[in-house]
Amino acid sequence: MKIVYPKLVEDAFVIATQRGQIAPEKANDVKSQIYQVMVEKGVLNELGEPTRLALEMGLIDDSEPVSDEPNLVVSLTDFKRQWPVYSEFEDNHFTLIDGEWMADAYVVKVLATRRLEDPTSTPKQRLEAQSMLQQIEDSQN
Repeated sequence: MKIVYPKLVEDAFVIATQRGQIAPEKANDVKSQIYQVMVEKGVLNELGEPTRLALEMGLIDDSEPVSDEPNLVVSLTDFKRQWPVYSEFEDNHFTLIDGEWMADAYVVKVLATRRLEDPTSTPKQRLEAQSMLQQIEDSQN
């Protein structure tokens, strides 16, 4: 059975194949991952329809239909499953804001500190971690 993916997924897949080798038997897995990321980022809704964000990002033009249907909110359990780095933290450290799960300052501090202490972190990752810690400190003063 052949799965039909939305045009944005197919377009992204073409770009991915131009940038690297994708084994033919892995094509469906890659397209599935692309689809999941596009839904998570809000470019496609759960039905695979492009959203206003896709239009604003220039991924589609004005002539294509746009879904005004908001993305379905993912449960915190599903969010933690998708982003395992957050799974160790208690649920009370997360808040749903505008349909997206946000971590509190405690979680950000712990993860940023780990990034700074990780010898495999890149200079850019360390700079971002320092910036997050500074922003938290500034907001608490």
